[in-house]
Amino acid sequence: MPSELIYSPKQNRILGSLPTNDYARLQDDLDLVHLELGQVLYESGDTFGYIYFPITCIVSLIFTTRKGGTAELAITGNDGLVGIPLVLGGETTTHRVVVQSAGAAYRLKVEVVRWELDQGGELQHLALRYTQALMTQMAQSIVCNRFHAVDQQLCRWLLFSLDLLPGNQLNMTQELIANMLGVRREAITEAAGKLQAAGLIEYSRGHITVLDRPGLKARACECYAAVKSEYDRIFHLKSDIRSSGRPRPNPASVRNRAEARLLQSPHPEPQTAWDNAQLVHELQVHQIELEMSNEELRHAYEESDNLRERYADIYDFAPVGYITLDPLGVIIDMNLAGAVLLGTKGSQKGRHRFAAFLDPNHAGAFNHFVEEVLCSRKKLHCESVLAANAHRPATNIRIEAVPDADGRECRMVVIDTSGNATSTKHLSRRTSDNTPAEE
Repeated sequence: MPSELIYSPKQNRILGSLPTNDYARLQDDLDLVHLELGQVLYESGDTFGYIYFPITCIVSLIFTTRKGGTAELAITGNDGLVGIPLVLGGETTTHRVVVQSAGAAYRLKVEVVRWELDQGGELQHLALRYTQALMTQMAQSIVCNRFHAVDQQLCRWLLFSLDLLPGNQLNMTQELIANMLGVRREAITEAAGKLQAAGLIEYSRGHITVLDRPGLKARACECYAAVKSEYDRIFHLKSDIRSSGRPRPNPASVRNRAEARLLQSPHPEPQTAWDNAQLVHELQVHQIELEMSNEELRHAYEESDNLRERYADIYDFAPVGYITLDPLGVIIDMNLAGAVLLGTKGSQKGRHRFAAFLDPNHAGAFNHFVEEVLCSRKKLHCESVLAANAHRPATNIRIEAVPDADGRECRMVVIDTSGNATSTKHLSRRTSDNTPAEE
């Protein structure tokens, strides 16, 4: 296949760091696979069938709450492997593993990997070092998500992702990034807008191109540098050379034969200053700490869900009407006060244009007002008149409107001013201090 001429297992940092004999032993068992965007490699609780060594793809380790909230624990690319629980002696995964950026990877049967790890060779050393670096990334992500601004988190995430890809472009929607970072999509929209305004990135239809990487680093928090330095340190540690004259059984029976070999002869003590037993102990302690941190994160997300529900109630029962229109002026969302003001039901949103509720003399001017809001990307306000209905007479209203980040929604606050204002014949508009709309 042509793809086999393009890719090489040594493009993966772990496989590329193996001694010649260790690599030759694995080479025939490595299968090249192409992973698609969104492909799920493991669900939480799945038993491992293969271990993956990414080449040109990026894989996300994702935690999901009971209410469906998601947050990215870490990302893995050509710097490591997917299947760390196996390295630590586990049989199943505790999180979801999803392809974040499509590309190629090499996979290896679990039986082969398990035998190699049992030998205490260089693959085990590299896998354990990578595990330590990955846990550093997880721990730093928790700190970053709690203490740093969303635009700093976005910079960190973009830099991590670019380190694992050959170019300077990511194919990722804002909604997916928000799910990875565990924040609202509007927060990512605002953060990306700031970076684009500063000339650091360019975003268009799910494609993010980094224009100024040094500027992005300067804008990122200290978390990116801390994790990158740990990765570099771990992979530059030296290991003693071991004898490679160990017989390797058929992968189909590798587990049973490896256990029989261990029973026949004592397991050799590590010959390096890096004590494997102590390292595994430390990693297990870190794993427990991360599980405790994940529990705290779960509680934080549950609290966030409760706050979101509380703010939804505040929105719905606010004393002023909140109404959102599409570019054609059709109502796509409104709260209870807005529905009462218009004399309609919230369930009927999407069936009516807002202009249909206005005095006919004001409908045309209002439609032009909506177009101006979406085109100018500024906060504007106007005054208009709601037509009389069976529940109330004609009512003077004041409308304050802003567009969303993409200019596809007009979000309005509608205030009844009939108590202190008279009906107007013409719709007047003016900008509010000529300030850009809040995204």
